Amino acid sequence: MRVEAILWILRAGAPWRDLPAYFGSWKSAYDRFRTWTRNGLWQMILNQLSSASRDDEYLMIDSTSMRVHAHGSNPAGGQLAQAMGRSKASLSTKAHMACDALGYPLGFILTGANVSDFDQAKPLIKRYLQPKCYGIMDKGYDSDAIRECVNQQGGIAVIAIHPNRSQKPAFDEHLYRERHRIENLFARLKSYRRISTRYEKLHSTFAAMLTIACILVWLIA
Repeated sequence: MRVEAILWILRAGAPWRDLPAYFGSWKSAYDRFRTWTRNGLWQMILNQLSSASRDDEYLMIDSTSMRVHAHGSNPAGGQLAQAMGRSKASLSTKAHMACDALGYPLGFILTGANVSDFDQAKPLIKRYLQPKCYGIMDKGYDSDAIRECVNQQGGIAVIAIHPNRSQKPAFDEHLYRERHRIENLFARLKSYRRISTRYEKLHSTFAAMLTIACILVWLIA
């Protein structure tokens, strides 16, 4: 029942104290969630699922922002330490996501919404790009440094060309159309209210909720 309780919180976005009574004690469910978060269970499950079934023809990288709810906006250690930052609209968290060729999530990095996508691309490329894999990204990642990083990993860069570029490298528009899969992934993840809006104060607990959502994407075809 504790797993079902955690999934209900993820879907509904309600406070833990509002957990329906038929799930049992809210505190028991919350304590188990925190225990499994601390011991790395969620990340281990995601790693196992992705390593067993990932399609490495393409690697797609992009980011999406989640607005921080007022209940989560004053975290211990300050907003910067808990991956929160001011965007033009609001206090938000940005998830820099990597997914495989079929749009299944491989991993992510959380930052404040004011952090550039560019700086998070290299760690994701080095962690997830396989040799001979196409690295598909939008024009926000168009730079010689990122293209070189893809090449060093043995991959092939398919990155939309920024209009300000004076020298335009080769660009496969047909392959680039596959990038819609990561946009579809974001839509699936944000169908969970605990992801579309950030209620968690801590980086670790929000990362755990996002990891659980990623696991569900793998398990629910």
